[in-house]
Amino acid sequence: MFTVSMFVRMLDMTIVTVALPAISRDYHVDTVSAGVVVVSYLLGLVIGIPAANWCGDRWGTKQVFVLGLVVFTVTSVACGVAQNLPQLMIFRLFQGLSGGLFGPVVMAMLVRTFPPEERIKASRVMTIPIAAAPLIGSVLGGFIADSLSWRWIFYINLPIGVAAALFAVFFLDDDGERARNPFDVLGFVYAAGGLTLLMYGLNKSVTEGWTSALVLGCVVGGVVLLGLLVFTELRAAHPLLDLRVFGNHIFRISSGIILMITAFNAAYNFVFPLLYQEVFGRSALRVGIDIGPAAIGAIAGAQVAVKMYHRLGPRRHLLVSLTASFVGLALMALIDVDTQRWLVWLIMLYTGAVSAIAYNAAQTTSFATLTPHQVGVASSLFSTATQTGAALGVSLLSTVLAGLGTTTDAGAPDLSTYQLGFVITSGLAIVALLLTLRVRDSEAAGTLESKPEKESVADANPAP
Repeated sequence: MFTVSMFVRMLDMTIVTVALPAISRDYHVDTVSAGVVVVSYLLGLVIGIPAANWCGDRWGTKQVFVLGLVVFTVTSVACGVAQNLPQLMIFRLFQGLSGGLFGPVVMAMLVRTFPPEERIKASRVMTIPIAAAPLIGSVLGGFIADSLSWRWIFYINLPIGVAAALFAVFFLDDDGERARNPFDVLGFVYAAGGLTLLMYGLNKSVTEGWTSALVLGCVVGGVVLLGLLVFTELRAAHPLLDLRVFGNHIFRISSGIILMITAFNAAYNFVFPLLYQEVFGRSALRVGIDIGPAAIGAIAGAQVAVKMYHRLGPRRHLLVSLTASFVGLALMALIDVDTQRWLVWLIMLYTGAVSAIAYNAAQTTSFATLTPHQVGVASSLFSTATQTGAALGVSLLSTVLAGLGTTTDAGAPDLSTYQLGFVITSGLAIVALLLTLRVRDSEAAGTLESKPEKESVADANPAP
């Protein structure tokens, strides 16, 4: 269930981007204006995430998951039949909102289902949609936009959504107890408003630049609202987001590591296509093929992560994999137009694998010592960290490229700017490494497989 739901949710984050030129032509607007279709989906996600835990506690995680999946499927069809851009934007907003609800809920279900020592094994399955969706989305979106109609990128969610919802209804167990806490309206306003402004500002910085009054206003406004959120939630009797969960040391550190991992993953996935198309003059299809090994590496790396985690322990596992991630990102800075294609594939395969190994460990340690009650709110905060990290990575690199310029004085593409972008991206891995130094294996001991006790001498040599 988790794999299918996360795949569909993440697929819709990438598949639409490729189809934007076709959407803009159909609605007679420019591609930049059509970009609101992507932004509205992201805004819906960050609005839905804060309320996910409360909804799951109030009505049950199974019910919220099924409802969110149904709404996601219905709004997908509505997006396909939208007659103009404003309609499509509204339907995408509600599609993202439903995805923001069932994403944290299904993660909470997964964490509660598996005991701590089994979660690293579950993580290798969870990595599949995260790694595969961007690759499949870019290729499938391009094929549909060229061969059919862009509307089919939404229609394909219908059979998947119906099948997943029916499976959930008949085979998922109800989690039983219900909480009757009142809805924290003020907390929701601060959380949804703050995250919306911050995410919108970070996304608009890509096209508007950081000197834009719109971008600065959104980012500052978002930070202020999130500050008010912290102030009120720590004093509320029944907070929407119990931020006291950040008092848990291993969750706090692991969330920071996750934020950095998603940031450098999003950053290199942003810079690489630009480098290939703007500097090397490669086609979009060539970019999709050459970045594909990163997804394959991520899936393979997730399988390796299980044995590494139990053999090395969380701290050394993260130190090794994040150091390896730094090396992979630094190697990307050496790619130029003469680099052999097989070598590019090897670098992408390697980087995807080691970053997935690091992600799996950080995700497992995040929930190591949380109580079942804390898991719900922690899942919402975890989802927020991943969304914010991705936006931060893209925003940071777009700022670097815009600030330094991507062309030389003669008007030719400037390779050095893109190479510097990869160097800065590798710096995010260093930040994650520094955070890892604060990870304590003792706090995540419950996530490790217990070793069977050795037989005593008496048992091994029974008396005659």
